[in-house]
Amino acid sequence: MSSTAEVLPVTYSIVARDPRTGQMGVATQTQALAVGASVPWALPGYGVIATQSMGEPMYGELGLDMLRGGLTAPEVLAALRSIDSHPERRQVAMVDAEGGIDVWTGEDCVSSAGHVFGESSVALANMVASPTVWESMIEAYEAAGGPLARRLMKALHAAEDAGGDFRGRRSAAVLVVRAERTGRPWRDQVNNLRVDDHEDPLGELDRLLDQSARYHRVVSAFERALDGEAEQAVVDLDRMREEDPHSEPDLLLWRAIVLALAGREDDARAIFAELAECAPPFVEAARRFGPAGLVPDRHLLERLLPTRT
Repeated sequence: MSSTAEVLPVTYSIVARDPRTGQMGVATQTQALAVGASVPWALPGYGVIATQSMGEPMYGELGLDMLRGGLTAPEVLAALRSIDSHPERRQVAMVDAEGGIDVWTGEDCVSSAGHVFGESSVALANMVASPTVWESMIEAYEAAGGPLARRLMKALHAAEDAGGDFRGRRSAAVLVVRAERTGRPWRDQVNNLRVDDHEDPLGELDRLLDQSARYHRVVSAFERALDGEAEQAVVDLDRMREEDPHSEPDLLLWRAIVLALAGREDDARAIFAELAECAPPFVEAARRFGPAGLVPDRHLLERLLPTRT
């Protein structure tokens, strides 16, 4: 392969598959700009890849194609290394949908550089403070519980605590996909978040994960309400509000609609009145939902919205 495809060296990543859910993910952080644009690659139902240390996009692009074609992660990595003109510069890890996992660290990766396997994961790093960085990632990941994205973030925080990229920190990303494809990309990607340039990229990525979780819980409740489960959807939203009282305007909008569909019109009307004061465009959005057919009763929301002035 031509060296013109290479990008600047990056630092540490973890790829993993959750045996319980089958979800697969990759998370990464570096001092370089926009690590999420070059290191993580994923294809729902097939596998995830991290390519770094003078990263070669071939490993991501062709690697996913080969995983889709039925090859295992070790088979793909071996095949691509055989046609790479500079494998000694690469650091690559792959996990496939069946749990196959493999990793390569070339001898010319900038030290400290290396990798270590976990039970269903592998951590890899270059240009970091010491081998403790990749070792601590696996320890933290294996000890953590909860959703895959959160476990991957625990690994990144552990790497940073162990010294991380000796140049500093700048960007981070986390990408998690489902074990099986549904044909709906917005469902198949569980998490796809990146921080391209920030003084605290992990802190910002944590914030985005929190916000993403809130958003998806509310949208899921809205979909359940449309499917005739409005009362249970309200129960879920009430529980969510007790656990996490955040009230961004878009989440308030979806909550109000779910309440309306559940017959709690007074509660919905109160939220719309609040939105009229703090975020009027979201009231206008709700006003347009009925004519667009996004709720079964085209006149329901119009009855609950403040009168135009």
